[in-house]
Amino acid sequence: MTKASRVPVIGVLLVGALCPPAPVWAQQRPAIADKIAKAHGLDSFGQIDAIRYTFKIDAGPLKLSRSWVWEPKTDQISYEGKDKAGNPVKVAVKLAGSSTWMDAK
Repeated sequence: MTKASRVPVIGVLLVGALCPPAPVWAQQRPAIADKIAKAHGLDSFGQIDAIRYTFKIDAGPLKLSRSWVWEPKTDQISYEGKDKAGNPVKVAVKLAGSSTWMDAK
């Protein structure tokens, strides 16, 4: 083995020694996160039927309106708005595990 070919091997060994794997406790949620979640109503999350968000701008000639609805019990997200040409758009997305089905209307 020549001197030049040892340099990359030593570099890889140094990087491995200086960057150890993350400790196991990094994968566990701290107790303070549970306290914050409970203080903000995590225990009542099952009672939510839908979360609705509407965004509207009416500034003279500029008029925008978009609406999103997330229904956690049915795993459905809906969007209503207009495309770049000004045509109305309605999209409903059904989430199931890692698969997604889209239903554009």
